[in-house]
Amino acid sequence: ITKAKFHFLLHLPAFIQHFGLAILFSTERFESFNHIFHLSSIYSNRQAPSCDTCHTFGGFDVVKHIITGGF
Repeated sequence: ITKAKFHFLLHLPAFIQHFGLAILFSTERFESFNHIFHLSSIYSNRQAPSCDTCHTFGGFDVVKHIITGGF
């Protein structure tokens, strides 16, 4: 279930003028990435948050590399 994003509608006319028709406008991918980034920073030790986040995303890349067969 997705929640309607009515705030986006306020900016839609300006986006259409700047970028053209609103076909394939999507922010869901980036919003879900922000959620993952937020979760990785929540579980850090707060001493070196950027280092903890880098280690977390490095682990994600290792898992992605293994799952895709090393490509």
